[in-house]
Amino acid sequence: MKRVALVAALLATTAIQIMPATAASRGSCYTAAALEAEEAIRYMTDLMIVSSTCKDTVYAEFRLRNKDAIIHYQRALITHFHGSSAFDSWNTTLANESARRGAGIPSAQFCRQSIALLNQAKALDAKAFHDLAAAKAAAAGPEFVRCGRR
Repeated sequence: MKRVALVAALLATTAIQIMPATAASRGSCYTAAALEAEEAIRYMTDLMIVSSTCKDTVYAEFRLRNKDAIIHYQRALITHFHGSSAFDSWNTTLANESARRGAGIPSAQFCRQSIALLNQAKALDAKAFHDLAAAKAAAAGPEFVRCGRR
């Protein structure tokens, strides 16, 4: 009985952690800069999970090459989420969601499916990273409420 209660409590905690990030990300309005920043950080987070799972150095190289752009995007989202702690919470939840998408897939298969992402990231300098994030933001669709557009 204690074990069931513990599992239920852990699941409830996980659900509570996921809901705020999803609600914050989809519920508040986004400026163009915040939307681009979110898409950039989502891309970077997926790359981190893939690079870690596949034991590849692409993520570390990408972070070094795009350090200034990453800091710019992080600052934009800290402003959007009204502080570092809210951004950190959202970012942690984002990483957990990204990791869950690959759960249950054998690592070798997951890595084969991720070759295009790894190769793309190898070629992204600051301008190309910005262009990718801007294109993803433009294609984001109605799931994001744009500020000033009601």
